[in-house]
Amino acid sequence: MTINQQEYAYGDVTVWLFGQPVAGLRGIDYKITQTKEYVRGMGRAPRGIQHGERAVEGTLTILQSEFDALNRSARASGYKDLLDVTFDIVVAYGSTNGVVTVDKICGASIKELPKGMKTSDMFSEHALPFMALDVEYTK
Repeated sequence: MTINQQEYAYGDVTVWLFGQPVAGLRGIDYKITQTKEYVRGMGRAPRGIQHGERAVEGTLTILQSEFDALNRSARASGYKDLLDVTFDIVVAYGSTNGVVTVDKICGASIKELPKGMKTSDMFSEHALPFMALDVEYTK
């Protein structure tokens, strides 16, 4: 029996873009969805559930300095900006007991590049929504 098992904390999460850790990471969330529909026949109860297409979407929230650095890198690589780049996002969840879980978000593409600040903001963070092709999980 395990007593006082430690759970992952935000401080245990590391995200890599373009082979480097994202120091200005404020948050990451992603999900896989699949369209589903009841298969109906005679009677009121469904006969089954039909599985359709899958989709991966998420949001990468980063500080302004990280945002600007990524956008500069994209332009230096010949792209107009970060919207034109397709890349992988590697998310590692580490814990105090040494177990590390790694998710690789494959073929991610940023959908919008928001910017802005408000009075009394101490820093600027930007939520970058993305779509991706797949998520590969640690084996």
